[in-house]
Amino acid sequence: MTIQQKTSRADTVRKRRSSKKRSKPVVKTLRTGTGPTSRTSRQAYRPESVFLPGAPRPVAPTRLRQLKGSGLRQTFGVSSPAKAKDGSIRRMTKDPHRKGYDFAFSLGRTAVHAPLLNLPNLGSRWVSAGLTLLLGLMLYTMVTANTFKVFGVELTGNQRLTAEDVKARLGLTGQAIFNAVPSQIEKDLRTAFPDLAVVSVQIGLPNHIRVAVVERTPILAWTQDGKTTWIDTNGIAFTPRGDVAGMVEIASSGTPPTPTANPQKSIYEQSFISPAMVQAILSLYPQVPGGATMIYDPKYGIGWQDPRGWSVYFGQNTQSIDIKKKIYQAILDTFNLQGIQPTLISVAYLDAPFYK
Repeated sequence: MTIQQKTSRADTVRKRRSSKKRSKPVVKTLRTGTGPTSRTSRQAYRPESVFLPGAPRPVAPTRLRQLKGSGLRQTFGVSSPAKAKDGSIRRMTKDPHRKGYDFAFSLGRTAVHAPLLNLPNLGSRWVSAGLTLLLGLMLYTMVTANTFKVFGVELTGNQRLTAEDVKARLGLTGQAIFNAVPSQIEKDLRTAFPDLAVVSVQIGLPNHIRVAVVERTPILAWTQDGKTTWIDTNGIAFTPRGDVAGMVEIASSGTPPTPTANPQKSIYEQSFISPAMVQAILSLYPQVPGGATMIYDPKYGIGWQDPRGWSVYFGQNTQSIDIKKKIYQAILDTFNLQGIQPTLISVAYLDAPFYK
């Protein structure tokens, strides 16, 4: 007779557990050395938190601490970056003795160290010196190049004045166009050529000088001491240039009184004789007999030399010129009736005409 042993519940559970094959958890290890002292450690990063162009390689914490402690300082010459509480590197360190920057940052638990960037330290003085040198070179090239040299003058509006006269007076031939100043050119031309009433100068690159002028119209040809001067309607005198027909010729034995200077006019517009005297001469000219020449005397004024043998003067005062002409005609009628042959007749003063 076989006696069946009663199995307890605890033995049943124990047998059931022992019959099952226990599976150990898979742990990826990293060997940090060789020999009997080598150690393994868990994976030091999370692959889903790292984004690199290549496959990342795990770094053992021990090796990472060694790199942080000595390797980085020896390789790059910088101090170890500070750590935050979570172990990540948060700070960028700059060496004051090197002209560059080291960047240290963390991707998850993987430390990445950027290479050294050498940046040139160019101050504002170096930049200013470079720009000054460049501008100086450009200015020298422009001044010495034939493209910017003056070889002629474009003259418009002239009737008697020639471009060669203007070119010779300015003296800019062969010089750089940058030496031409419009205001100075205008002043020089007005001084050298008083017969120019208006002068306008324009400078154009690379080497153009354009001069537009308006010339004065001569009315009188004033001859004194063997020299002839032309005078326009404003009494401004200037040197004769070319040939002009229809002018009134006057032979002067002395200098006429200088008109009062007008402060509102420039020196180029100051008159040689008053405009009133010019109008008086033009008014008397139709009364001059054919073949007679108008004359001026500082004592008796303007008049003419009559072909019949006497001189007639109308004085310095050009007012009431029409009345003076009537008085002169009355005197001539009287002389013709009485048969008087005068040598000089003066009607300069209305209340005291006389004759010689």
